[in-house]
Amino acid sequence: MNFIYLSRTLLCAILGGLPALAQPAAPAVDQVKGAVTSVNVQARQIAVTTEKGDPVTVSLIGRAVLLRMPAGVTDPKQFVAIELPTIAPGDKLIALGKLSADKKTLEGAKVYVLTSADIAQLHKLEDEDWVKRGTSGVASAVDAAAGTITLKVGAREFTVQVSAKTDIERYSADSFKSTDARPASLADMKVDDQVRVLGNKNAEGDKIAAERVFFGTFRRISATIESIDAQNHEIRVKDLATKKPKPLAIRLDPDSQIKRLAPEMDAFLARRLNPGAGQGDNGGRGQGRGGAGFGRGAGGGRGGDIGQVFDRAPSVPLSSLKPGEPIVVLTTAGSTPDRVTAVMLVAGVEQLLTSPAARDIMSGWNLGGGGGGEGE
Repeated sequence: MNFIYLSRTLLCAILGGLPALAQPAAPAVDQVKGAVTSVNVQARQIAVTTEKGDPVTVSLIGRAVLLRMPAGVTDPKQFVAIELPTIAPGDKLIALGKLSADKKTLEGAKVYVLTSADIAQLHKLEDEDWVKRGTSGVASAVDAAAGTITLKVGAREFTVQVSAKTDIERYSADSFKSTDARPASLADMKVDDQVRVLGNKNAEGDKIAAERVFFGTFRRISATIESIDAQNHEIRVKDLATKKPKPLAIRLDPDSQIKRLAPEMDAFLARRLNPGAGQGDNGGRGQGRGGAGFGRGAGGGRGGDIGQVFDRAPSVPLSSLKPGEPIVVLTTAGSTPDRVTAVMLVAGVEQLLTSPAARDIMSGWNLGGGGGGEGE
């Protein structure tokens, strides 16, 4: 779970449950949010690294209150009292108290803790929620004044309604991880940005009341591999669209996926995308839940039809890639134009890239990450 979002949600609940802090005569209350790095029980101190990466020591004073926030619980009345020795490195906390002038120490009167186990459970709960209520696609229109996004998902379109309560975050130019996203506004979104939305659909299934929105600019690249630097987890490629003489560097981080289409799937996709292909083929029947057929318009949050096919392809190691091999890659925008990070790299696409329609169908390939319509 993104702790930035989590702490905002829980902080509202915490402060809402502490009416004394809202009194005009009450002293100002500072807060520190971050990860526990060490605990000194004897000195009654907790070393914390904040969300911005700054070290802060939380020094417990007087009858400081330590409360654990169980996974999924936001009502402060249901938090559980804990002892200092039970807090461990890797736990997250929100501490309320008084910051020193240099902002390196906080005299904490109340500390709210999320244990590593609770964090893992929250990750699981959030992932399940995204599968059930998440929708991913491409913004085909953005109306910041009306608070709406027109989200294109395969052949379908959804109207996404954003409210003042919607949590909106923008992906980093060099990362596709939600933990690296930062708060943004709808005015920052552009047409063709990739968007992930968490929220309930209306009865007709064409409108989404957004609770969370992640968005960002991502690139879809067709290329041939020029060189592979396995030690630094980086490849250099020739972009077939731009044909620039300088190779593009693509970084593969631990969360980047490397997939390979089976030869028969590559051939099937090439035939299916060929304008002369027969129209009677249902294209993808038998590919699994939700189908992978082209021209039928997959619902869903798994990146549209082509994204479903790529998702289901087997993962392969970096060592299986070879110089000269054609690939397609979904990447970050990159803070510099010649270096990006791969979200997903797909090999085994020799025949697919020969299709005149390949570039158009690739435009429906997005981040995925939720059900958002499959099985509807």
